[in-house]
Amino acid sequence: MSKPLSKLPSTIWILSAGLLCVGAGQSVIFITIPPLARDLGLSEIQIGSIFASSALAWMILSPFWGKLSDRIGRKKVVIIGLVGFSISLMLFSLTISLGEKGVLHGSILFALLIAARLINGMFGSATRPSSGAWVADITDAEDRSRAFARLDSGFSMGRILGPALAGFLLLISYTAPFYLFAFMAFIVMILITREKAYKGSQILSKDHIFIKTYDPRVWPFLVVSAAFGICNAALVQTSSFYFQDVIVPFSENYIAIASAGFMLTALGILSGQLIIADRLQTSPGSLIRAGAVFLCLSLLGVALSNSLLEIYTSLFFYGVGGGMLGPGISSSLSLSVGKENQGAASGFLGMVIPIGHVISPLIAMPLYVLSPKAPYLLGVFVMLVAIVFIFSNSRHQWIRKKGYRELPTKTIEDSLDIG
Repeated sequence: MSKPLSKLPSTIWILSAGLLCVGAGQSVIFITIPPLARDLGLSEIQIGSIFASSALAWMILSPFWGKLSDRIGRKKVVIIGLVGFSISLMLFSLTISLGEKGVLHGSILFALLIAARLINGMFGSATRPSSGAWVADITDAEDRSRAFARLDSGFSMGRILGPALAGFLLLISYTAPFYLFAFMAFIVMILITREKAYKGSQILSKDHIFIKTYDPRVWPFLVVSAAFGICNAALVQTSSFYFQDVIVPFSENYIAIASAGFMLTALGILSGQLIIADRLQTSPGSLIRAGAVFLCLSLLGVALSNSLLEIYTSLFFYGVGGGMLGPGISSSLSLSVGKENQGAASGFLGMVIPIGHVISPLIAMPLYVLSPKAPYLLGVFVMLVAIVFIFSNSRHQWIRKKGYRELPTKTIEDSLDIG
């Protein structure tokens, strides 16, 4: 029987609101840009490269921002990330708008879209690592999965609200939803400035040596996260095309139909995060195992879908799997590395998650051209390999066997630092 739920700090919800803005802005871009960019004369490979540029910058700089938050504090780095996200969103929207009016086209349009997304990758990448480290700072080990589930639920809610609000705002102006989400991010920044900051550098000496990605306490969780990132990028970057080309090939409202699919995925993620991870207090190891299985089976469902009911059902359960796996990986890594390396560990996660968006233009997009179902079958194979790894790797066995709920909090933290 689960123990009574303890009250978590309200700061988590404010940080979650910041990720909500990011999730809303990103979801609108992922849904609307592929078909619109295709209409503006950009190829599928170019469209994938636009997303890859941001992902590459995100991958390179996330560890830097995480470690910097250990040095100068979480609050400053969170704010840097939200500012960068807002600026990139407005610039991206303006560029597309000028492209539709014929002011920008060809290589100039492509270069400016790359530049806008690079700003997001370079500075927007600061938000999640510093927020994750902040959450780890203010929660006990036994509540870590619940805390990360609440934090990441903001991004999931953004993926629901983004398409929902955009559907109405696009009737007013194409730029309206992007500017709205940027404005919301600025509001969250004001709220964050009023929160009591935790300065990570207070626990670090000047000669502190940060944990490395190849540390055995780190890389096993990064491997699974990278596998999820590959599957997610393949799904996100091709699904609008999949709806247009396979599911509803004769519909003029395929963007709205695809948006509903994204919203169902986000609803599934929220179910995995707030019900299975939070309310049911599922352990990190169980979240990882169950999440990987759900992802594998749901991607197979997407590949075999030929109707809206089939793909909507598959996308919902894909979301449930992602909603379990995400908090499971985040909390497992946080518990594995100890409190001195929370920023660095969160930064490593931010580094591996975008890997899929970097390689997707090179693998998933060409596969889609060959066969629309191929990217999702690739995801099935990747998750099968991940499942085998999860059940065989010693560190995953360690987190699975760790009975941390039965131990006093201080004993938990001490044992995790050593383990």
